[in-house]
Amino acid sequence: MCFFSYFCTMKRLFNALTLSLVLFSWGMEALAQVGQSSLPASVWDDLLAQRLVAEDEGTEWENLVEELAYRYEHPICINTATREELEQLFFLSPRQVEDILFHIDVDGPLHAPGGLALIPSLDYYTRRLLACFLTFEVPKKSDEMGDFCDWVTKGKSALMSRMDVPFYTRAGNLPFTQSEWEEHPSRHYWGNALYGSVRYSYRYREHLFWGLSAEKDAGEPFLTRGPDGKLLGRKGFDFYSGYVQVKDLGWLHNLTLGTYRLNFGQGLVMNTNFALGKNMMLSNLGRSATADPISRHGGTNETDYLRGAAATVRIGVLDVTGFASYRRYDASMVKDSISTFLTTGKHRTTPEMQKAGNVGGMMAGGHVKYSSNGLHVGATGLWQRYDHAINKGHLTYKTYYPEGRTFTNWSADYAFYRRYIALAGETAVSGNGGWATQNTLRVEPFERVTFTLLHRHYSRNYWGLQSNAFREGGEVRNERGLYLGVDVQRLRHWRFNAYADLFRFPEPRYRVDEPSKGADLMASALYSPNEGLSVLARYRCKVKERNVLSGYSFDGLFREVTQRIRLQTDVALAPSWRMLGTVDYCQVNAEKVDYGFRVADRVTWTHPVKSIHVNGELSWFHTTAWAARLYGYERGLLYAYNYRSYYGQGLRGALMADCKVFNSLVCTVKVGWTHFFDRDEISSDADLIPQNHAEDLALQLRYTF
Repeated sequence: MCFFSYFCTMKRLFNALTLSLVLFSWGMEALAQVGQSSLPASVWDDLLAQRLVAEDEGTEWENLVEELAYRYEHPICINTATREELEQLFFLSPRQVEDILFHIDVDGPLHAPGGLALIPSLDYYTRRLLACFLTFEVPKKSDEMGDFCDWVTKGKSALMSRMDVPFYTRAGNLPFTQSEWEEHPSRHYWGNALYGSVRYSYRYREHLFWGLSAEKDAGEPFLTRGPDGKLLGRKGFDFYSGYVQVKDLGWLHNLTLGTYRLNFGQGLVMNTNFALGKNMMLSNLGRSATADPISRHGGTNETDYLRGAAATVRIGVLDVTGFASYRRYDASMVKDSISTFLTTGKHRTTPEMQKAGNVGGMMAGGHVKYSSNGLHVGATGLWQRYDHAINKGHLTYKTYYPEGRTFTNWSADYAFYRRYIALAGETAVSGNGGWATQNTLRVEPFERVTFTLLHRHYSRNYWGLQSNAFREGGEVRNERGLYLGVDVQRLRHWRFNAYADLFRFPEPRYRVDEPSKGADLMASALYSPNEGLSVLARYRCKVKERNVLSGYSFDGLFREVTQRIRLQTDVALAPSWRMLGTVDYCQVNAEKVDYGFRVADRVTWTHPVKSIHVNGELSWFHTTAWAARLYGYERGLLYAYNYRSYYGQGLRGALMADCKVFNSLVCTVKVGWTHFFDRDEISSDADLIPQNHAEDLALQLRYTF
């Protein structure tokens, strides 16, 4: 059936609109919301997409998008901003933060985004990106914090609901009988095909925050009863998160209750936030050494968070942080032992629901940090225990994997900043005797010319279950590497950056039965003669060794070479019209040569007076293998993960409209369509769509006052 016949299926559309309005009305009774930045979200995520490389392994994009989307809805007043507030914007380097604070202190407040051009270290694209997260209000003379009544009644609130509606039916959503379910329980979803989420947040200045989120993934039950008449899954939504946070009350710097995330040092012991990719390392160093280690978690990420309490006490130049957490984890079990922790957060079928929260884990620890005149020295301790033991199994590549029930980690970290030089690093040990270290040097020998050197050594038996640091492999273990990057913004209208990362894995890994090595090289150039035109060219080459696939005659490790090229042009066609064209090419030289090709175009229209933004985009793609898949950014809803992977042969189109109503209600509608030329059905098993095309609708309402 064609797209338009699905689109006109009024029953599905009516149900989606009704449910979305119901979700929205639930939060109307609560206090509501914040003023937004004057620039649309599409500006910051477009600019950020130029710097991020989606295929970087180990980068938690959802947490990154979550943090920036929250900051977009809660912009920072630049004229009263503290160092810690500016450091929340991870794309700013330590020197840029220092220059912003110095300029405001010496030359007075900024009144418009154009004033950022007076700060030499901010290039054109950084200024545009930064302006999306700032307000330029002139501070009032009164600095009174207000009483308790002011804290709970005079803050700003935000309420948002989202609903995704597919105009197709997956195999798992088809009706099934008791006997079919008993024979294949993993092929049948207990819930409907809709995705829904609701989130509410409250903020009083920079002192009081609270929030609540609830989410149901497509296929998960929502007040659904099983064959025995009992409710399936959790009551109501499948996932809930909530927090209360108090900040900057004298010696109490941060107190967070509920769900939260932590980041200490360089992430060798504790980082449930996100790790920057290799390209972003060129402009950022040691962000966590000075940033607030405790972040509230009010989003829908079901994996990277803690639940309990965390607090930071500030005594002069000393910050002392302590935390305690207990939460349930999803895991695959072998008898009574943990085989694998699951990170999908999906609870749609009976086997998935049986694994939901089947392991309990306790965690406690702390961090002590001394800061003075650009020098930061810290120490971290972590203790964690699960109610079931981890069993690493008998596979060769798992020889040095963690095992047991109780784990401990200790580390020491440092950071040192001066105007033209920065040092940062951390060295950690685990309870079994394994160790890991990461050290980085960043120098700026000339204005707007920076070099970054990073060395890492993660021993084969280091156990860091909560670690998330710079790496090539999937975990902080069994890796040695040296990274060298350069960023040049000195030439007018041009920006060049490049890096070379050489790495080695001393022990076998998954699909690599011997010690292996590799290299990752990237170079890019950005030309922007004016605000109406920019051209980006990027080349990346990654070389890695792996086992030879079965069916080929030669043995041993094989060198796989993956090359990616991107050409992108962003041009203003008229004051209200803008077009972004992208060409991607990927070639993988392994047992055979595979390739991928993608051409995409996006056109955006913005109403010159009213807050209306409309954009349409179309992508044609052709790839010959999964290894040659391509990645592309597609504009989407706020707080949504918008990077897509393209595999096979087909077309992808999307149309999105964003409109602000009465300065308090923002409505976003997105329609997407995917059509494949090389297949008659999409995906497999329970996710199978018995046709070669798929259409979907996404609705989002954001209410603010």
